[in-house]
Amino acid sequence: MSKLTYSLRDRLLLTASLVLFIFLGLMGFVLDQAFQRSAEQSVSERLLIQIYGLLSVTDVTDNELYLPEVLQEPRFNNPGSGLFGTVLNGSGLELWRSPSSVDLDLGVDSKIQIHTNLSTGTERFGKVVHDGNSELFYLSYQVLWQVSDVQATPYTFVVLQTMDGYESQITEYRNNLGGWLIAVVVILIGIQGLVMKWGLAPLGQLAGDLKAIEDGHQDYLDGDYPAEIAGVTKNLNLLLSSERQQREKYRTTLADLAHSIKTPLAILKGASSQLESSHLESHSYVKVQETIDEQVVRMDEIVAYQLERAVSDSATLIKKPIAVAPILEKLVLALEKVYLHKAIRILVESSEGTFFGDERDLMEVMGNVIDNGCKYGKSVVKVSIIESDVGVLTITVEDDGP
Repeated sequence: MSKLTYSLRDRLLLTASLVLFIFLGLMGFVLDQAFQRSAEQSVSERLLIQIYGLLSVTDVTDNELYLPEVLQEPRFNNPGSGLFGTVLNGSGLELWRSPSSVDLDLGVDSKIQIHTNLSTGTERFGKVVHDGNSELFYLSYQVLWQVSDVQATPYTFVVLQTMDGYESQITEYRNNLGGWLIAVVVILIGIQGLVMKWGLAPLGQLAGDLKAIEDGHQDYLDGDYPAEIAGVTKNLNLLLSSERQQREKYRTTLADLAHSIKTPLAILKGASSQLESSHLESHSYVKVQETIDEQVVRMDEIVAYQLERAVSDSATLIKKPIAVAPILEKLVLALEKVYLHKAIRILVESSEGTFFGDERDLMEVMGNVIDNGCKYGKSVVKVSIIESDVGVLTITVEDDGP
């Protein structure tokens, strides 16, 4: 079963969308709570105005509370209007209720909640249970009615209202808020998708350039990349350049290897011809055998050396002082045997000098050049070595050929 994978764009879009949902969800909750508090505050203010209206038409005569049978607020006069009014004495006993309150059924607990610990001149707003299951908003307000100079009676005016209008207002607000939040989510997700498409476009360009390199249409990443991935593309270009240089180095090394073993192979061929052409004495046979062994060892060294060069950096090779004379002597003895049939004489005018580098490099270069002189010369090949006072080494190979 293959593992489900997501693109970088999908990951970012999913993450941003999740953050957006959480943020808008919290914002919606905060706005909803704020609107509820605002709506409740509005209900409280409207109920307080109704209490002021009741107070304006209230009269107390001989400690008896009187209110008009028909009130200015029509809902107080109509049963089932959802607006109720009542007046309690200091002990919490009901003294008056509005005509709309004929079916108002407040339990003992609700009356205690409305009346208890209410100070004169203060108001209390909240919710009480009506008829055992439904809730009502209430606002209670206590006044101290001055009956005479020495007597004052406390009264608690209470106005109650059903929550139907409040709940419908909250429901409508939540529906509108939810619709707007959904619209905002859709718009913001669309904008995020476009922004991410634009922001991640350089990665798509990078993938396209890599595919072009793979198909051979271009050699390097030469696009205009932003600073965040410019370092990556620079390192990739360095890697590509290093890989091409290494591949070219392998190709050159193989060519050098093929060229380097030509001389040892020619020497082996000459030695083999000597073995086949005549019967040699024992000491001559031993010399030929030594020559063959020497050249086989040299070929093995050449192969090992070229393989080492293929995987090493020439800039890190240690430059050691190498005496030229011993190497030149070996090459002359070997090549004279190879070109014995041409009677080539190799004259060495001066062999004093020091080469700073790898001994195998020196042997390869000198062997190839002197071998060419022997191959194309008629009878004489002259080798001269000059080292200046400042350490510049000059090796000259001349022949009398065309």
